[in-house]
Amino acid sequence: MFDKLIEVIVEFIDKIIPFVIIQGYNKGVLFRFGIPKKVLNPGIHFKIPFFDAVDERTVITTTLSIPEQSLTTFDQKEIVVKAVVKYNINDIWKNVLNIYDPVDAISDTTQAVIKEQVTKRTFPECSDNEMDNEITKKVRLQVKNWGIDIEKVTLTDNGKIKSLRIFTGNSPFSLS
Repeated sequence: MFDKLIEVIVEFIDKIIPFVIIQGYNKGVLFRFGIPKKVLNPGIHFKIPFFDAVDERTVITTTLSIPEQSLTTFDQKEIVVKAVVKYNINDIWKNVLNIYDPVDAISDTTQAVIKEQVTKRTFPECSDNEMDNEITKKVRLQVKNWGIDIEKVTLTDNGKIKSLRIFTGNSPFSLS
């Protein structure tokens, strides 16, 4: 019970304090009555209590591990690939106003591009650095309108693996 009370007090105090401090690795967008007003760079900024809110995000370079994908190459080899994306937010205004969850958007976009690239290449072609470069270019192009800069997409794991898919429900292979 006390934890809920403390949450309410902390949230209330945050709304009544007439300033916000943006850390050096973040930027933010100030909203007044729900309308975006301006970009806040690192430092102290004054705000109108109860009327102003700040959406703050980390803008420095960070990495995102992309989950494994089971795919089939052009030459019908079953492989599993895993990737890491190195990125930063270069336009906080676009990032806050054009996308809800940048991490999910980067992950989903990267997985789609990887699938596209793997399915049109043979297994040996999937193992060269040229594919990393092509994936990087394509993902970079797709996420630029969200204020995100993709520095590099790297396939960290790439190997032939037999995939076994188990279906549930009305399938004759159901495990129920």
